[in-house]
Amino acid sequence: MQLTLPNYRIDSTPRRADGEYIAHARITAHTADGSEADVFMSGDLAGFDLRDDAVRYATDWAKAWLEKRRG
Repeated sequence: MQLTLPNYRIDSTPRRADGEYIAHARITAHTADGSEADVFMSGDLAGFDLRDDAVRYATDWAKAWLEKRRG
């Protein structure tokens, strides 16, 4: 799943491993020329039985990460 915030895109598509959905987030920024640049890749955050729970967790984590850095 991808969520676009002003100037940022969050990709919180989970990966599947050992019967779980592993939450992680990739945050990209839109540059002045319209291209995207990686800002941060979280690594594995947590494992979930349900895909939607992994997506929600990763999205919430990424939003909090951006808020902390943007002030």
